[in-house]
Amino acid sequence: MQQFGVIGLSVMGKNLALNVRNHGFSVSGYSIDRSEIDAFAKYKDDKLKPTYSWKEFVDSLEKPRKILIQIMAGKPVDETLQKLLPLLDKGDILIDGGNSNFHDTNRRYHEMEKHGIHFIGMGVSGGEEGALHGPALMPGGDEDAYNEVAPILKAIAAKTPDGRPCVSYIGPEGSGHYVKMVHNGIEYAIMQEFAEIYDILRKVAGKTDDEMSDIFANWDVHLVHSYLTEITSKVLKKKDTLTPDHVIDHILNVASYKGTGNWMLEDGVSLGAPISVVAEAVIARFMSKATTREGKSVVWNGEVPADLVDNLEKSLQLAQAVSYAQGFQQLGMAADAYNWNLRYTAIAQNWEAGCIIRSSMLKDIENAYMDGGKFKKLKNLFQDPYFKDLLNKNIHSLRAIIKISTDAGIPTPTLSASLNYLESIFNPTLPANLIQGQRDYFGAHTYHRNDRVGVCHTEWYEEK
Repeated sequence: MQQFGVIGLSVMGKNLALNVRNHGFSVSGYSIDRSEIDAFAKYKDDKLKPTYSWKEFVDSLEKPRKILIQIMAGKPVDETLQKLLPLLDKGDILIDGGNSNFHDTNRRYHEMEKHGIHFIGMGVSGGEEGALHGPALMPGGDEDAYNEVAPILKAIAAKTPDGRPCVSYIGPEGSGHYVKMVHNGIEYAIMQEFAEIYDILRKVAGKTDDEMSDIFANWDVHLVHSYLTEITSKVLKKKDTLTPDHVIDHILNVASYKGTGNWMLEDGVSLGAPISVVAEAVIARFMSKATTREGKSVVWNGEVPADLVDNLEKSLQLAQAVSYAQGFQQLGMAADAYNWNLRYTAIAQNWEAGCIIRSSMLKDIENAYMDGGKFKKLKNLFQDPYFKDLLNKNIHSLRAIIKISTDAGIPTPTLSASLNYLESIFNPTLPANLIQGQRDYFGAHTYHRNDRVGVCHTEWYEEK
């Protein structure tokens, strides 16, 4: 009998199954696509078993059965659950490892609970390479069920630089998929920040692809050590096989998206979370598809400041911190709204390796939520001394970059949003009082005063 089962044997499912096998656990695999099973069967040995029917698959697993569903999110997951239910026993464990909407996971969690089936919604990050060699895993749902499968998940997960597995219990219901959704929103934001920095380097600093590649490689061992810094350097360095140019110069500047960034934005709006950088990153992808492309490219003829590259590095570091801060701020608001006891230090640890947004800064975030070995609650990441100091050291560089970009006519939606966020969150005299005055004037919406308690309304005009 096999210890673990995987449904869905395309690249991600197959690689996760092989990862399980490579760590000494026996695994069965099944897919409704016969060709995927046949491809999986090429790896068959005493610890890896291809199966060709729902029943054969379920019957091949030891009890309580531990099954990972790694298929397209949405209706296919519900159809799979309905196929499995008649074949399962109470106490079996189902794990949805796709990019499911957390609302769907909440529903499925409670539906499976009625049948005595444990359900885990688990975010998986790291792509096909991570799936095989060590992904970041974000499991939420039934904690007892998580503890049952934890030995396998900890074995296959990526490991932090100090050897800890990038997986831990997130919280109840769909919280695991919620955290993955926020991960993806942060990913949108940081990738757009890199794109804007790249745009300034090429248009204002006049750097070549190879020069920019070297700059990012240098930053990767200094202030902005991250997976995205590393691959940005590699993307810029790659030569084209069809032309004498670099590949980057022949990639159409239209950014695609699958929707998880939109989901974060939608729920952030419903919660009232100030995720302005994520919002601008999502809209920037929309903009890349909507632009008419009839204008002229920027040609900068002004002076290039001697400290431009240094300021760009500091701006990228600070903007990246804002992206993380907005993500964790939304997680905190979601935890309050949905009654989830989220473990922020564990979330930061889960992202320290294996996932797309992994960076050395996540260790600083993990430390920010700890005080003498105990959890410390932060409303905003920049309340922590490390991030407060980072803000004070780098904000002047970010202001300088926004200024020169504006002068050059280069759009910087996420860098500008990062600056505006930082200029706003610690500002006690924002002009929202005028908005409340206007609302009370035209709609009698009332307001609160700053010199006394209670709800107030002013008769702004006299009837004639």
